[in-house]
Order: sequence, then structure tokens, then C-alpha cells
Amino acid sequence: MRVVEYTVPDRDPGQDGELICLITTIMDVRDRPAATLAEIYHHRWEHETGNDQIKTHLRGPGRVLRSKKPDLVLAELYGYLLTHYALSALICEAATEAQIDPDRVKFTRTVRKVRSRADDGADFPPDRQEHVIAALKKDITRKKNLNPKRRHRSYPRVIKRARHNSYRVKRPGDLGVRHDGPATINLANLPELALVS
Repeated sequence: MRVVEYTVPDRDPGQDGELICLITTIMDVRDRPAATLAEIYHHRWEHETGNDQIKTHLRGPGRVLRSKKPDLVLAELYGYLLTHYALSALICEAATEAQIDPDRVKFTRTVRKVRSRADDGADFPPDRQEHVIAALKKDITRKKNLNPKRRHRSYPRVIKRARHNSYRVKRPGDLGVRHDGPATINLANLPELALVS
């Protein structure tokens, strides 16, 4: 186990001295320095977004898997995972070509556009596949199909309801703050840097 401790001094007012402890099993100090791990830690919720995309937007809210046998359930799950992978790859390719962050492309809008194209067999002929995909990429990266820029935000560490932990309950004035640039990371435990040299 490896512990990376750091502070973020230019974010939430009143929490400048808060020490953030990141515990990880990524042990390679040369390949993944502490500063890199601290910078990418805010991406930790991306997998939750992916789970939501599969459960809510691909399958549909409250829908139960159709299959009754274990092998068929597994096949259906693989189908959803492969579909999500294909849509994510399409979004990444389109965003790279448009030189925007892939997080800005709306997943739900992309699902609707792909479904509408796939439902109409005449609109998706095999001999024009490259042309149709290029048009689809251009369409999903149009301004109206993009989320606003979301990076460089911070929110107070609060919870909605009182529980048995150290965070305070959210108040009406607890709002997110947008920042001009990435957070400043000040590492607290620097001994691992000595291992790199």
C-alpha cells in the first residue's frame, strides 16, 4: 500500500490546510509519481458516471434484464458493456477530431443519435459506413450537443444527511466554485521522491 498526502491551497475557502490522504496499490514510484496521482485523483468518479450510463441510459431506468438463464444474463451484460465501449470510443474519436474534452460530449444525446441512425437501415448502409460515422461524429460534437466545461470546479466537503462521519451537513450557501485553472497540489509526504533518483 502507498499513501500520498497532499493539500490543495487554492480551492475551498476555510479548508486551505486540509490534508487529503490518497491510499493506493499503485506502487511504481517512477511510473506514477505522487504528484501525478494527486492530480488525477479528481477523476475517481468517472467509473460511477460509466455505471450510470450503462444502467440508466443504455438499459433504461428500472428495466430488468430480459434473460432468465445465467449464461444468457452474462451474454446480455456483455452486450451492454460492448455497446457502452463502442459509444465511448465513438465519443473519444469525435472529441479528439473536434479538439475538445470527451467529457463534454453528451452521452444520452449520443445514444439517441446512434439509435435513430441504427433503427433506419436505409440510413446506415454498409457501403457508406465511413461517411455515416463521420457525419455522426460531427453531429455529436456540435455546440448544442456538448456539456458546459466542467473541469476546475470544487465543492465543499459536506453530506446531505447527518451520518456517522466527520463531514458537516450541507447548508443552503454551500455551492460549487469554478476556477480559472487546475488546482495547485502541495505534496505533504515527499520521502518517495528520494527513491526516484
